[in-house]
Amino acid sequence: MAFFLKPRPCTWDLAVDYNAAKQFQVDVTLDPTTAGPEVILSEDLKEATWGRPGRRWPQGPGRFDTDPCMLGSQGFTSGRHYWEVEASGRFWTVGVARESVRREGRILFKPNAEIWGLQKYDELCVALTAPSNTFVPLRSGEIGVYLDYEVGQVSFYALGTRCCVFTFRVASFSGERVFPYFCVLLSTIKLPPRA
Repeated sequence: MAFFLKPRPCTWDLAVDYNAAKQFQVDVTLDPTTAGPEVILSEDLKEATWGRPGRRWPQGPGRFDTDPCMLGSQGFTSGRHYWEVEASGRFWTVGVARESVRREGRILFKPNAEIWGLQKYDELCVALTAPSNTFVPLRSGEIGVYLDYEVGQVSFYALGTRCCVFTFRVASFSGERVFPYFCVLLSTIKLPPRA
């Protein structure tokens, strides 16, 4: 898999301060009706791991049918929202997606107007920007995600340093609901309890 990276000006100064973002913390759980194959969900719907589940989820129109992706249970059409994720493993994606995100067939991990996210593959972390991905200086998978729907902004914070590592500045949600988005290929994500 090849990533094409281009330098981008720093957007950290455009992001909301970590402490200000954290004021809008919400409780996120995973939506089993969207979980793709090879996703093992914990009973409390706070953890997803790549692997063969003991049971198959029933097929439905909202399910990712090929890749180990899923959405959060709650979508947003307004307001400011913040949640934290602990991601570990070789290949994961964390961010937000429009409700209309493609769920059939392979998800092409390339810049996509329906997903605003960070993706890690081994030691490389990138933001899914167009026309090419942007390198993000993220060392661990402990991430804060901040969504400001009205402004059209999605920011990501390294929890270890409480610093913003990347901001998507003018996201176009087009009045559509957006959801927390996760992919767990060769990895695990956990949604820690609200602090």
